[in-house]
Amino acid sequence: MTCWFLATLIALLALVPGARSEELAAGISRDKIEINSRFTGTQVAIFGSVEPAIGEVVQGDRSRDIVVVVRSDMLSRAVVRRKEPLGPVWVNREMLAFESVPEFYFVASSRPLAEVAEPSVLQQFQLGVAQVDTGPGFGAGRKAVEFREAFLASRQAQQLYSQHEGAVTFLSPTLFRTTLALPPNVPAGNLKVSVYAFKDGRITSSSAMTLFIDKTGIERALSEFSVREPLLYGLSALLVAVAAGLVAAAVFRDRS
Repeated sequence: MTCWFLATLIALLALVPGARSEELAAGISRDKIEINSRFTGTQVAIFGSVEPAIGEVVQGDRSRDIVVVVRSDMLSRAVVRRKEPLGPVWVNREMLAFESVPEFYFVASSRPLAEVAEPSVLQQFQLGVAQVDTGPGFGAGRKAVEFREAFLASRQAQQLYSQHEGAVTFLSPTLFRTTLALPPNVPAGNLKVSVYAFKDGRITSSSAMTLFIDKTGIERALSEFSVREPLLYGLSALLVAVAAGLVAAAVFRDRS
């Protein structure tokens, strides 16, 4: 596997003749993932090489700090509700709607992010789960911070948001790799893979590519139908639920 990474990197670097400034070349082991009813998650290797400028001396076991970010292109609306007890039952009291959040977010780095760059840089490039831009939130006033923390914790529990400091490893002072773990519930759509090289707290070079997540089979047909005909899809789902309830009631009545 490592030999394949090295051969691919050499081929990528060969496409950049006569480069005098720093060059970052990166790639992924797969550029398309197909999801069906049997999908249980998968892994994708992200690898690359960062070649310092001609004449620069590489000190230590690595030439740069590397940060890899994978996030979905599609932004969606997320609603967080606070449940409170009312007698014997729990009811929704307050809510906050985040208007534009990425459906998937992954970050891996060669060192702790706090050691790679200043907080202002991490915030600017959204490096770290705590730095994810959730867009404007409406409905909770001063409690927005608390609701945002609950939202991020929920996404992490679902394995849709994750942070892996120290997970980018170097095979040599210039060659690196990390592994992206995609959970079974990864949303379909495009994932943008961004790789940043840092030196002394600033970005010196970067590279970007796209990983396609595509639904196949009945999952794709249902997804396309729900987008094309949302009203009919909702009615169909309701009819199926009612029919299932009637069948279950009939079965239990016959047994009794």
